[in-house]
Parts: sequence; C-alpha cells; structure tokens
Amino acid sequence: MAAFSLKNLPLVSTAARYLRRFRVKFLAGLLVVTTILSLAGFVWWTGQLSPVNPQDLSRQSFIIPVGQSAIATTTQLQSRGLIRSGLAARIYLQVTRLDQKIKAGTYLLSPSLDLKSQLLSLTSGPRDIWITIPEGWRREQIAARLAANLQDFDAEKFVQLTASREGRLFPDTYLIPTYAAPADIVQIMTTNFITKVGSIDSQSLILASLVEREANSSADRPVIAGILGKRLKAGWPLQVDATVQYARGNWSPITDTRYPSIYNTYIHLGLPPTPIANPGLASINAVRTPQTTPYWFYLHTPDGKAYFARTIEEHNLNIDKYLRP
Repeated sequence: MAAFSLKNLPLVSTAARYLRRFRVKFLAGLLVVTTILSLAGFVWWTGQLSPVNPQDLSRQSFIIPVGQSAIATTTQLQSRGLIRSGLAARIYLQVTRLDQKIKAGTYLLSPSLDLKSQLLSLTSGPRDIWITIPEGWRREQIAARLAANLQDFDAEKFVQLTASREGRLFPDTYLIPTYAAPADIVQIMTTNFITKVGSIDSQSLILASLVEREANSSADRPVIAGILGKRLKAGWPLQVDATVQYARGNWSPITDTRYPSIYNTYIHLGLPPTPIANPGLASINAVRTPQTTPYWFYLHTPDGKAYFARTIEEHNLNIDKYLRP
C-alpha cells in the first residue's frame, strides 16, 4: 500500500480559498450591478408613468380609427406629446392585458394625465352617439344635424372647414363622441370617404353628386348617369334641376330655370364647378359604370317614379302625361 502524502495540501487549500473569495466578490459585484440596474429600471419606469406636463390642463382630441393596433396607438400618443414613452405604454398594456381592449373612437386627452390614466380611458371607451348622415345632403345640412345632436357643436366652424370638401363628406352612420369638435368629424368623414370610395377624379365626383340628387332608386342611377354622360359628350346643357336648387340654397321645387349662378346647368354648359351634394357609394359606382341606353331625357313624377325618353317629343309627351294636371 502506497504511503499517503500531505505535501500538496497547502496548495489545494490556498486555491480553494482564492476560489471562495472570487465567488464572494463575483456575487457581491453581481448583486451591486443587479441593484443598480433595478434602481435604474425603477427610476426609468416611474418617470415614464408620470405626466408629460402636470401643469398643462388643456385637452386634445385623439382619434383611434377602427382596427388600429395598440402599437400604432401608443406611437401616436407619444408623437402627440400625451405620454412620455410608447415603449412603456406597450409594456403596460401587455402586462395588464389591456392591449386588446382599446376601443375605437374620439377621446379628449390631456398632457397632465399620467400614462395609466391615459391608457385606461382608451379602454373604457368614448361617450359616443350614433348619427346618420343621409346620401345627397350638402354640408350645411350635415352641420345642422351634428349641432342638433352634439353638445356645444360649432356648426359655422364645420361649414368653414368643409368649404372645399363638398362631395367628400361620406354619408354613413357614425359613432361620434358628444364632445367631438368640427375638425374631428371632418377627419372622420373624409377618412371614411377614402376607405369606402378610394380614388376618384373631381369630374366623376361632381357627376356622382348630380346623380345622387336626380335619381330616386338604385335602378335609375346608372341610367341617369349614362344620360348625363351622353349630354356632356354631345355638348348639350345638362339641365339638372338640382343644380339650380343648390345655387338657391334649398331643395324646394324650382320655377325659374334662369336663376343666375355658375351652378345653373340650364344656362351654363358642362358640369358645375364643385359637387352639389355628398353622394353615396351607389351613385359613385353608377358614374363609374353607367348604363348605355337610347335615352336622352328623363323626368320624375311626384311619387318619385322615373320616366325616360329617346327624343324631345317623347319627353314632352311624358311631361303632358305625368306632370300636368
């Protein structure tokens, strides 16, 4: 049996002591780094939760379109100066599982609110009401309906903001906050127009507004669109009663087709300078795909039924038969 030697034991003990000291120092250093990082993270997180400006009590209108992602919403909140960090907002939404509960609508938000309050308000939903804007209304009519349903709504401001947007205020049923400002609703309606209609040239939009006011049924729209298109190409006056009504500022029956206005298509060739109403999708599609017929004339009876004619003689016979007592 070999003799046991202890000559190397001091070296082993020394190495073990050094290893223990290294472990202690490493763990102590790791604890210090972890503590510093934790403190830094806590300070950062606390800072991002705080209001952007506690003294700024002003309220901004903030719109979340239908289908907008939580990432897009938090990015927009940061870019508008309503929260400090989009990243912190996304973390908060994911941790609290509120990222799928953000509701579309228009909100009034303030830089004086902290991040939690801002995000919770977006999940509770806006105070919205349903408002229907019928096809064929002009912007003054739309302004009057909005003013009748929304608190402190500035109808005159809405009319001013839409001076160049007649025809692009898409008729639809909207869920609108009771406190929405005119600019908010203009954005909502014109965005909806782009979504539903897409690209359309100005002449087609003007023609669609005439079809909207002249046709009373889906079946009549493509036929009337075709008739008006033929008249334009042939250099005929359109002779659309609705253009005279628009010039006069009301939709009552006309008695004077010589009313002096550039919108009057009895005395001016071609299309009026702007749309005369806000057409619906059916009238827009009728202009895009008009129906080819032999007709050049049409009229409507008091009950709204349309009668078409190939010649002026046929048209006069229809007038005698359906419009004269």
